[in-house]
Amino acid sequence: MTSRFDDNVPLPPGTASVVKVTCMDVVMGRGSGTQNHCGNVTYRKLVFLNKELYATSSKFDKLKISKAIVRAVREKGGHFLEMKDKLYFDIGDKRAWDKTSQALREGQTEIRKRLEQEEARWKESKSSLQSDGSSKVAQYKQIISDHRFLDYSKQVLESLYNPSSSAA
Repeated sequence: MTSRFDDNVPLPPGTASVVKVTCMDVVMGRGSGTQNHCGNVTYRKLVFLNKELYATSSKFDKLKISKAIVRAVREKGGHFLEMKDKLYFDIGDKRAWDKTSQALREGQTEIRKRLEQEEARWKESKSSLQSDGSSKVAQYKQIISDHRFLDYSKQVLESLYNPSSSAA
């Protein structure tokens, strides 16, 4: 029996409407209504907190990061919704992965440039050490090499919903 969260079996777009949109849900669309929706605000924070990791990843790993973010939202009970005829329908995993990848790509040139500068400063001074004594880029590369994308995304998402829990 396959798990609902098996990466090889993506959730298809929904045919049944979602009755109630919650703060766990991500709503597709434009304008202040979707921009200010509490689930979208949390989702954007989650994406933002993964952008540096995404910038240091290979093309193959970037998709895994997108999938991990979508899965973390879904495991928390959220949906990726789009309104059609005044009803909300889930867009399915493939579109959610695409939307998440697009959100992660925004601003990547600046992020990579800033990370390169931070890494250069770290190499010169060794003063920008993280808690384990490594640079930020080194920590991201460790997450990438361990393929801990889902755990990382779930930890970050949990810290956004419960700021008093362990920070990412």
